[in-house]
Amino acid sequence: MVFLFGKSKPWADYALVVLRLAIAGLWINSAVGRWKSIASGSTLSNGMVRALFGASMAPSLTLFFTVLETLGAVALILGLLTRLAATWGVIEFAITSVMGVTKDYALFAGALVLLFYGSSRLSVDDLVAKMKT
Repeated sequence: MVFLFGKSKPWADYALVVLRLAIAGLWINSAVGRWKSIASGSTLSNGMVRALFGASMAPSLTLFFTVLETLGAVALILGLLTRLAATWGVIEFAITSVMGVTKDYALFAGALVLLFYGSSRLSVDDLVAKMKT
């Protein structure tokens, strides 16, 4: 009964580390193909970006979003400015979920959890918080 209805255990905070790393891994995985096309000299623009912003804006916005996703992933891996990276995740995953990318519903929920709870373990944010107290 305590397992089902008791308070969370101290080690439960490590689930946020797993969530951070999972979202970061998915972000990096989705950005790799775009980075390859950017390195080859042709910006592979996303069809969703073209639909939302038009064909003329697609290459530059694809580059911008790829940079944001990569920086967000690195931030999540380090646990640095986790809530800021999660804010971008909430925005991006909300848009892509509405556009029909079903896996992004789960990513939206995960980013929302990170936005509310931040990084409490194994993170730069935690080290900074400990230094201030």
